[in-house]
Amino acid sequence: MIVRNLLTVLFLFIGFSFCNSQGSTYTKAEKAFQNKQFNKAKELYQRAYERSSDRSEKTKISFQMANCARLMGKFKVAESYYKRTIKLRYFEMFSDPSVFYYLGLCYKGQGKYNEAISYFENYKLKKGADVNMANSAIQGCQMSKEWISEGSRYRVLNVQKLNSRYNDFSPAFGDKKNKFLFFSSSREEAVGKKIDKSTNEDYVDIFYSFDYTEQKRKIDKKRKKKIDPKDHMPIWLPPTNDLEESLEALEEKYDDVKFGFGLEEINKRDSDEATVCFTKGGKRMYFSQSTEVKNKYNPKRIYSVEFKSGSFGEPVEEKIPVDVNSAGEPIDVQHPAVSADGKTLYFVAEMDGGFGGYDIYRCTYDRRKKAWGEPINLNELGVNINTSGDEKFPYISKTGALFFSSTGHVGMGGLDIYKSESTDNGFSHPVNMRYPINTPYDDFGIVFEDETEIKGYISSNRKGKKWKPRGGDDIYLVDLQLIFTELKGTVKDNESGDPLSNVTVTLTGPNSNYTTITNGNGEYYIGIENFKENQDYQIQFNKEWYFTQRDTTVSTDYENMDKSKFLVLDDGNLLDTVYSRDVNFVSSKRPMILKSVEFDVNKFDLRPEGMEELDSLADLLTHDYPNHVIELRSHTDFRGSQDINVPLSQNRAQSCVDYLVEKGVSADRLVALGMSDSEPKILNTEINGLPSGALDKAYINSLKSNRLVEAAHQFNRRTDFKIISENFEEWFEENKKIESPIKNGLIDSDGNLIDLDE
Repeated sequence: MIVRNLLTVLFLFIGFSFCNSQGSTYTKAEKAFQNKQFNKAKELYQRAYERSSDRSEKTKISFQMANCARLMGKFKVAESYYKRTIKLRYFEMFSDPSVFYYLGLCYKGQGKYNEAISYFENYKLKKGADVNMANSAIQGCQMSKEWISEGSRYRVLNVQKLNSRYNDFSPAFGDKKNKFLFFSSSREEAVGKKIDKSTNEDYVDIFYSFDYTEQKRKIDKKRKKKIDPKDHMPIWLPPTNDLEESLEALEEKYDDVKFGFGLEEINKRDSDEATVCFTKGGKRMYFSQSTEVKNKYNPKRIYSVEFKSGSFGEPVEEKIPVDVNSAGEPIDVQHPAVSADGKTLYFVAEMDGGFGGYDIYRCTYDRRKKAWGEPINLNELGVNINTSGDEKFPYISKTGALFFSSTGHVGMGGLDIYKSESTDNGFSHPVNMRYPINTPYDDFGIVFEDETEIKGYISSNRKGKKWKPRGGDDIYLVDLQLIFTELKGTVKDNESGDPLSNVTVTLTGPNSNYTTITNGNGEYYIGIENFKENQDYQIQFNKEWYFTQRDTTVSTDYENMDKSKFLVLDDGNLLDTVYSRDVNFVSSKRPMILKSVEFDVNKFDLRPEGMEELDSLADLLTHDYPNHVIELRSHTDFRGSQDINVPLSQNRAQSCVDYLVEKGVSADRLVALGMSDSEPKILNTEINGLPSGALDKAYINSLKSNRLVEAAHQFNRRTDFKIISENFEEWFEENKKIESPIKNGLIDSDGNLIDLDE
């Protein structure tokens, strides 16, 4: 179905004065044009053009012929007409710059963006030009070139088995399992034999096909036939509209599938049935229908039919409060989209008070009155869905998002597909689905299998070898390339360097959780299917008597990544080896230094940076290790006597305990130990000029610089902590022989604990 935007009526309808010999022909042409019978209008304009000898009249008629061709989507033909019109000096005669704008649209609709921009810029320079409209068109051209060059994870493939050399469009799933795909088609088997005078296309019928992939795979497996992993196209059976001869052939060949839904009672010889949609589970089907009897056109209306006992019943017209426009002309109501519960109906109409051409409306069903309420233009919900152009083919996804096609928003050429997320009050600002879902041609009638939007179908009249079109409008598979990510690495003990087995590795992300354990070599591997873009994933490592390690990272930003690093798998999906993480695990049995908890000489007051370090420890003990018991161990340098250093180190440890208690950590889980100068700091590598080694008296006395000496002493004036139990209740039980668990003590010269609470 070729659909095009009707832009500014001012440009299109120009009063002409004809001689009596051709006045009747032109009058008929204009009437046909106003009724959107563009093919008929074009033929009548052609006659009027051939009969006219007046240059001014021929120029005006040439302009109208170009408009007819453009509005039918015949951009190449329209291009030649507009060029002829410009050559006839249309702008100079009538001061109407629109001819340059429309020629730009013709180039844009063919994907010739540079030529289109040139004519849009030319149009802007003319008196009477709509500069904003031109800038929007230029922006669309520039963005289109960027989208094409950037590429996309979406693949678009022609579903050859569904398409014919006629128009096939607007697919919709008719059952819970997405096995039956319904669509509209004007193929030879259609019973409707009238001609749509706006497009000169045959009337369409509703057809359906069955996804036979599962059955075919079972057959191939039995026959031990190798399956090509790159062949991800579903196997659709020959479509049918339930004509008897078609059904007999299908039922004879595919006796494991039920055919025949009663469409022969819906598709009529003198009517046009199109754009189907279904409520949840396929319980009711909605569709557009128009008729023409004895050359009298009856406007399009929306019908529904209940699916019951394996067949469709009798169609009934949905009584939507829409009648005629202000001129008394009937209003077409078409392109239904229904919510899953059937309570909200979206449709397309060109009504008074709209925003330009066709707009999208919605109404809700009043169960008490058993009637649809007054239609609401979607722009009344607060977001500009509808524009001065045409908005058509709405679709409500399983997430409640609105998909639709438009010629009015910034786009690539003809109809583009847009998405608006569902919000509390309506919908978000529309977002272009970009290339290759959209092209310079008409792209519309999208539908997805489920809420993931990984796989679905669109309609398009796109051209070119890449798309392999079979007819005017074809149905295309939309398939999102999945990103398979490998997370792998090795876990080792930080001190010994030995690999650690049985470490639990967990990756947590949006609606997903992957877990594995390391093998005997400390190696782990997680394969991630359909890695979400720009979402937070957390990697966590856990093992008893080791400190938990975690890392939060952001997933693949596909648009900004070097795609040359992606590997294409046999099935056509992508492998992105983004994460390779080796981990050195720190044992919780060994003391962990609190780096910033250092003290001034002969003082036990906490510094601000020390408080920040203890804040982090309090958070760990509260959220990550709620059952752990720890020792807070404070040290002094070797200067000063034991009479001074022992109580000084004890006071330093106690100041840390007191601070943690203030932060909500239970005092029963904390042991304060004054270590005096019994454990000098050990440097494994050179730090700030200090060589590696134990910072004991001999080491410090060997230093040549006062700066280095003081730095060494500062390293010794420190606090560390050690986990002494991972189960508070068990630890408490073991230590209840003491009136209270040890909270206060020190290490003597032999390394023994002296309980100062006794």
